[in-house]
Order: sequence, then C-alpha cells, then structure tokens
Amino acid sequence: MTNVIGTGDYSVTPQVLIRNVLVYGEGDPVDVLLGDEQILAIGSGLEAHTDAEVIDGAGQVLLPGFVDLHTHLREPGREDTETIDSGSAAAALGGYTAVFAMANTNPVADSVVVTDHVWRRGQEVGLVDVHPVGAVTVGLAGKQLAEMGTMAAGVGRVRMFSDDGHCVYDPLIMRRALEYAGTLGVLVAQHAEEPRLTVGAVAHEGPTAARLGLTGWPRAAEESIVA
Repeated sequence: MTNVIGTGDYSVTPQVLIRNVLVYGEGDPVDVLLGDEQILAIGSGLEAHTDAEVIDGAGQVLLPGFVDLHTHLREPGREDTETIDSGSAAAALGGYTAVFAMANTNPVADSVVVTDHVWRRGQEVGLVDVHPVGAVTVGLAGKQLAEMGTMAAGVGRVRMFSDDGHCVYDPLIMRRALEYAGTLGVLVAQHAEEPRLTVGAVAHEGPTAARLGLTGWPRAAEESIVA
C-alpha cells in the first residue's frame, strides 16, 4: 500500500528515499520518498531515481520537525556567545526545523529594523526557519510598549512577542499589549514573576527554605502576574 502525500512529481530530482523507518514510532516499517521539498509517497517497496540518496532507517523513528519556541541566538550584539548561523546548525542537528529567537539581543529586538534583520539572517543561513520574537516593551524595560504592529507587518512577520526573562509587571502595559495582540493575531509570552516579591529568592518559599535560612520565592509572585 502506497500513500501519496500532496501533488509531488515523481520525476523531480534530487530525491531521498528513507527505507524501513517507523513513522511516529508506530506500526510496521515503511519507505518514505522525498523530493522537491515535500513528501512524495509513504509505503512499502518504493522506488526512486537511480541517483537518489538512500537512507537505511531500520530501527529509527521518523517524526515531523521539532519547533523550539524559546531560543537564544544572541545576534545581533552577542555573537561571542551564539549566532544565528551556529544556533541554526545546532537546531538542525537536533531535528528542529523552526526556532523562535528571543528578543534579548543588543540592540533589543524592539523595532522592525532588528526583527527584520534576524529574519533575513535566518534566510541567509537557510538551515531552519528562524522566527524573530519581538519585545513587548522598549528595551525590555517594562515602561513603554514597543511597536508591535510595525514588527508584525514587517518582512519578519513577527507572531510572538516577549520580554524574555523580564516580566511585564505593570498591569496596564500588559493589558494594552494583550489588546494589541488580539487585534494583530499574535501571541504574548509572559515571564510570570512579580520582581518585587522575588528579590534575593533562591528557593521555593516553604518550610524547607525557612529551615535552611534561604530567601523563598512565593507562589504569589507568579499567580499575581497570571491574574
């Protein structure tokens, strides 16, 4: 039985044929024929071009590409720790086909200039889809909303906004951000931590922290932000 996926042309080159692989790790091993950047067919006893790359998938599991919603590619400004090139290579090696690059770069990705740059660099590298994450507030400072609409409309088509490890703890600013997100059809990823309740915290607040003399992190610090 052969299951044809999409409208692929079997004459396309180059082709890749993966033999005897478990799709989703279930059922009997099958062959998967790839070509023209799509799955052409899934079945048993598939044939490919004589010059096709053939991969023995015996004992292997075939899954869709993973997506990492929280990556630190550090570019621009922190290329000493990571770059879009090196981060994309690591993602591809681990089976990820898309990553979302957080906004804590230097300069911060709080403008369309930076988010479009990140997107273009991802396209130049070409290993995985690099989606820029726009900052919710200017400079990740939590004081002024960033130009969410401009970033969403740029070539990078920003679809997620976050101040990364910085909590947008001003409820009015956060409410405005959520209202804009609703009209733009985008998401806001919030670091739920009321910073004034976690100063010096090193452990979950409770009897153990108290017995050890450790400054506790109360659950209210997160619950209040979620509320």
